[in-house]
Amino acid sequence: MTQDELAVGAGIDSSNIRAYEAGRALPNLLSLVRIAEALRTPAGHFLEEVTVGMFPASPDDRRRRAG
Repeated sequence: MTQDELAVGAGIDSSNIRAYEAGRALPNLLSLVRIAEALRTPAGHFLEEVTVGMFPASPDDRRRRAG
């Protein structure tokens, strides 16, 4: 499936699909579910090995985690 086909199937702009794949953006939960449905796979498949440590933390986030 091409990025454009996925975009049509998921109802998401193809530029967003390209940004997600390139790691320039993260999909919100609704977009993640739409992509999973278009690919006919459970949305949880994309989250199996995701951890909090994989995301950049802003200074505010670091204070909350430490405190």
